[in-house]
Amino acid sequence: MGHQLRAQASQRQREWTDQDILTVVAVGSIAVLWPVGVLVTWATPRWRLVDKIIATLIPVGGLMLSLLVLPAGERGLGLSAPGLRNWLVEFAQYAGLMGAPLVASLFLGLRAGLPRRVMAGLLGLALIALALGQLAFFLGSRLHPGGA
Repeated sequence: MGHQLRAQASQRQREWTDQDILTVVAVGSIAVLWPVGVLVTWATPRWRLVDKIIATLIPVGGLMLSLLVLPAGERGLGLSAPGLRNWLVEFAQYAGLMGAPLVASLFLGLRAGLPRRVMAGLLGLALIALALGQLAFFLGSRLHPGGA
């Protein structure tokens, strides 16, 4: 009985290879710093060429979406009306800039077969990092140097 439990525990705990660690770094970094994550993805032999292309195009497509939507925002050409349209513009910008890299990260994690706990941890860390970055951006825009 004890031997069976030890065998099951050893099956759950597997050794991580360098390729596994590089895979986790690629999946985590593409969600937060997607240009770095894309470079690490291309350096990792874990994925097929098609996976690498898709993981590269998702964040680039999100950036393009954000740039196309930007002129419709308040700070763009002033085309947005108050209310729902302004909210949709903001949502599209966030989805393009932050959501697309998260989708690419999830895609790569699923294709690599990462355990659910690892994926949940990476997603949680990415969301915390993005939230802290957004908080710093908002606070930085409200603070004035020199107390002015």
